[in-house]
Amino acid sequence: MPKRTLPALFVAVVLLILLGLALWVIPCLPEIERKLLEQAANRSSQEYFAGSICIGKVALDRHGKIRIEGLSGSLQTRQGPVPLEIRSLASQETLLFLITGKPVHFTAVGIHPRGSSRPGISGTFWVQTRPVLHVELAADFGKTDLQDLQWLDPQNLGGATGAMKGNLTFRQTAGQEPAFSMNLEAPQPGGNIQAKFFDLFLPYLPFSIQKERVQKVVKSQKLIRYDQAALTVEMAQSDLIKIHLQIFIPDYNLKLMLNANVRTDAKNAFSQIARIMGLIEVK
Repeated sequence: MPKRTLPALFVAVVLLILLGLALWVIPCLPEIERKLLEQAANRSSQEYFAGSICIGKVALDRHGKIRIEGLSGSLQTRQGPVPLEIRSLASQETLLFLITGKPVHFTAVGIHPRGSSRPGISGTFWVQTRPVLHVELAADFGKTDLQDLQWLDPQNLGGATGAMKGNLTFRQTAGQEPAFSMNLEAPQPGGNIQAKFFDLFLPYLPFSIQKERVQKVVKSQKLIRYDQAALTVEMAQSDLIKIHLQIFIPDYNLKLMLNANVRTDAKNAFSQIARIMGLIEVK
């Protein structure tokens, strides 16, 4: 073979190798991105999901926007692991904004317990990394049912039903006090709830006719029909959570209204809110 053909042959071989690598790498990129993101998510949420997060599909477009589909994991609660799913999670701006300090907004659709037939919670959150870390979250419960929250307390919420609406908001700036509020409502015609659920509130009720009626409800040990209900949880300050509950039970002519203040450790307030609600079991 003439020597002058060797460089041309070498270049051709190199080009074929590069082409082969490109044809192999390009289809693998989404899978590589998925695995890396899945690993990062499990490392950052180990305390809450114990390494159970799985991601079905990841797409990163040429503008740096990300879309995740089929996100799932088992939330660690006092009652045991609870399988949760998010149908899709997408950024509205390029992820490069996280480096430059501009806010990045995300939308989430279809947050619900695995197996639920309802659309679930939808929401938005945004993150800004500079000059200091700032996070805000807003969730809409308009397409959920009390059945979807039974996992919070299966002993007291087992069999509970009732279409819900309402919202949850949370915001936190590094070095400042967090702000949290949740407003949920189960409007007419209401639904059913365990009688023993009301046993949770007896210690907070002064002796009265109302308390006697609540005791009567608890003793029935059955599913009770309620006409409407509303729950408000608000972090008034970093170490104080205010809880307000209203519920009307027509069969007992009982309109229960409860106000309670719960003191928390200001340094760990958000985790304590979650624990109070039964959301997580912090180790």
